[in-house]
Amino acid sequence: MNSKITVALFLIIGVVSFNSCKKTINGCTDPLADNYNSNATDEDNSCVYTPDLGESFGGGIVFYKDASGEHGLIAAPSDQSTGIQWYNGTYFQTNAIATLVFKGIENTNSIVAQQGDGDYAAKLCSDLVLNGFDDWYLPSKSELVELYNERVNVGGFERDYYWASTENNNDIEAFNDSLAWYMSFNDSLNGYKNCYYKNYPARVRAIRAF
Repeated sequence: MNSKITVALFLIIGVVSFNSCKKTINGCTDPLADNYNSNATDEDNSCVYTPDLGESFGGGIVFYKDASGEHGLIAAPSDQSTGIQWYNGTYFQTNAIATLVFKGIENTNSIVAQQGDGDYAAKLCSDLVLNGFDDWYLPSKSELVELYNERVNVGGFERDYYWASTENNNDIEAFNDSLAWYMSFNDSLNGYKNCYYKNYPARVRAIRAF
């Protein structure tokens, strides 16, 4: 066999063998995806795409995304009430003391379980069916802060007070029965938040998680 042909054949065999030994890494290969994997060599259809803050998604408008970009919070496009009380007519603790993001659902469920049927903020959100979704809830204290921070992108807010689902929880037990957190969406008050009596008719904006 011609020596040049022999060398060429060895080179071809070597390249094929090298490529066949390369490690395959499955993953998302689209740089535009939230879970893009720069090390992936084979697309496995696992790419996740979620909208940016202020975009429509999941029945409302996205106003918060966690570090992974795969989970976040959605606000209803408009208020559910121009003024409704937090409680159902009787002052008592409902154990709705969670303050963190993604915890408003726990507060809402606890409030409704304790207070039952009636016309009050948490029940209004819990009963809401909007744009094909029925898992809306009253935001926790921290979720309400995040909602305030994105109020311009979400839109539709009034310069008024909005209820959080977080009950007051301090050393003065008498106030724990009667107070819950609310927040002003009046720009001149710079995100003022405080506890106030549960019979106050504050506004409500329902949210849901994804």
